[in-house]
Amino acid sequence: MKSLLWLLLMAGIVFNSYAQYTNPNVQWSFTVKKVSSDQFDLLINAKIDAGNHLYSQFIAEDGPIPTTFSFEKSKDYVLVGKVKETGNRKEAIEPLFDNMKLIWFEDNAVFTQRVKITAPEVVVKGSVNFMTCDDKSCEPPTDQPFEFKLSGMPAPDTAGATGSAAKEVTSPDTARSDMPGATSAITSAAVAAVDSSLSANAGTINPDDDAEDVRMMSYWQTFLAGFGYGLIALLMPCVWPVIPLTISFFLKQNKSRKQGRMNAFLYGFSIIVIFVLLGILVSLFTNEQKLNELSTGWFFNMLFFVLFFLFGLSFLGVFEIRVPSSWINKSESLSDKGGLIGIFFMAFSLVLVSFSCTLPFVANLISIVSRDGEFMKPLIGFTAFGLALGLPFGLFAWFPSGLKKLPKSGGWMNTIKVSFGFIELALSFIYLSKVDMAYHWNLLSRDIFLSVWIIIFLVLGMYLLGKIRLALDGQETHISVPRLLFALLSLAFALYMVPGLWGAPLKPLSGFLPNYSEFSIDASLNSQAVSETGNQPHTAKKYASLFEAPLGLDLYFEYDEALARAKELKKPLFVDFTGWGCVNCRKMEKTVWPDPEVLKRLKNDYVTVSLYVDDKFELPEAQQYFSKALDKQVVTLGDRNFDLQYSNYGIGAQPYYVLLDNEGKLLTSPRAYTADVATYVKFLDDGIREFRTRNNLLTSR
Repeated sequence: MKSLLWLLLMAGIVFNSYAQYTNPNVQWSFTVKKVSSDQFDLLINAKIDAGNHLYSQFIAEDGPIPTTFSFEKSKDYVLVGKVKETGNRKEAIEPLFDNMKLIWFEDNAVFTQRVKITAPEVVVKGSVNFMTCDDKSCEPPTDQPFEFKLSGMPAPDTAGATGSAAKEVTSPDTARSDMPGATSAITSAAVAAVDSSLSANAGTINPDDDAEDVRMMSYWQTFLAGFGYGLIALLMPCVWPVIPLTISFFLKQNKSRKQGRMNAFLYGFSIIVIFVLLGILVSLFTNEQKLNELSTGWFFNMLFFVLFFLFGLSFLGVFEIRVPSSWINKSESLSDKGGLIGIFFMAFSLVLVSFSCTLPFVANLISIVSRDGEFMKPLIGFTAFGLALGLPFGLFAWFPSGLKKLPKSGGWMNTIKVSFGFIELALSFIYLSKVDMAYHWNLLSRDIFLSVWIIIFLVLGMYLLGKIRLALDGQETHISVPRLLFALLSLAFALYMVPGLWGAPLKPLSGFLPNYSEFSIDASLNSQAVSETGNQPHTAKKYASLFEAPLGLDLYFEYDEALARAKELKKPLFVDFTGWGCVNCRKMEKTVWPDPEVLKRLKNDYVTVSLYVDDKFELPEAQQYFSKALDKQVVTLGDRNFDLQYSNYGIGAQPYYVLLDNEGKLLTSPRAYTADVATYVKFLDDGIREFRTRNNLLTSR
């Protein structure tokens, strides 16, 4: 007995000595990255001394001590997903641990935990437990405490206690100004939350956990898009000829060739700065919460329809868009001051003079980078755009011999300009189509839209073949091989769209084409799926006259009605937050949903509801209310659906798929755009499995 007590005492001493020990081989630092108004990434950075390695979180039992993280519980925040790790990661078989595969980091590691705050001022405390080893020995495990102070604007009425009982997803149809939002942390056994004996089985489900990134484009894709648009704008007639003239001006103006090169470099850098400032300006008007209203509203889309249509006509030579001459004169007068200010305003004069050529590409870029509501996207996109425009001025100033190898200005530039004029005309109808569908004008049906595009690309192909000539075209005796190839590509694209007039699916274009009704449907698959369910479609649906169901689905368009049907059939509810202007929504409905395994589950295992967040059908006055989450009056059906999504899940992007039980509680983590069919099937199966588990728990009671 004394021996046992002695061993326990020694173990306590050793434990206390380890707890007080500080591992000198890792230097920790802690930073915060704001993701949205109520979500933050906590970055835990480890700088590892040379010769040592820090073990991953993912180490099997009987191996070395893995790195683990603990966070103090608080009602002021919710952990979103698990800690992610990146850095100089290594994997190897370790003979000392029975040939176990071990994962560790050398030199550096970054661990990221996303949190969602539920109070304006939040302190996140916790610690990381870790150990390090070198080729000869290992340091004992030690704890490194950390503390993050966060400040933001949480979603209203969000419950933040991890493991708390679930709130029912609230329908705006039954709520007004006091509409509560659903909790961010919902237990998997929430349906039995009143029974404390089941609390041990409760696990946290978060709407953002394991969900795919809902952003349209990554930062690299945004950079490449901006750089690509800049390169195209560089080839326009009002930009390309200026390059050799500007470089010659700087090299001849200064007696010192080095000074001339430096001035040309500053000229190019000034162009970049101008577009960086433009990117900041766009970012300041990009508000995540108001983005849906901006991008789907009639004003934004009609504005871009008019702009692109006018840009297209301008590129075709109908007229020329110019900025006021007084602006150009003022800029040129400031450029005469010399020095850095003079060079900057010389660059600004170029931007103004080339306005008619570059503005269409700037407008296209704005429509892309402002979709996600992120401050950095416009900044990155316009920096890349300015880099593409400004780089040649600095580059060829240092290597002027390269100017001789560049194509000379000529008719080919007008050909490019006219070609993009046709493309701008085609793009303009995409924006008109969004407004037409959202307001149910029925002016631009799918066949009319396709007819317009077919004619545009047929005429473009004929123009590139030289069969059609415009006023500004030069006298060319032959067409080049690249021009011939682009002509064939344009004609082939036009012919590809022709079967779409008779209902062919045209899947690559599904994100841009209006309306469901004219898509082909696999009738045999539909009839098979309906027969398996044994339930006749429930035909009396709200708003059925405004929407049409794809793929023959027995689809609902109003949340409360769908939830009531789910209770009646004792099935889970599949909620599809979608929109008329959502390109990725159409891609999902045309490439993922038609898969037999996906379609079978949607038809047989779920009650399915599609909620259009941008529909402009005006609700009766009695159903209108003020939303605290959106800080606006909810007037339209789209407003109400968007309020339901944003209030309950804090996400405003579409598509967004939510699986609920027939009490309106989350079954599993919602998903965003998921192009992989196998992943989507697993998502649906997880929801079905959780639904059956809850029903079994209730039955067993």
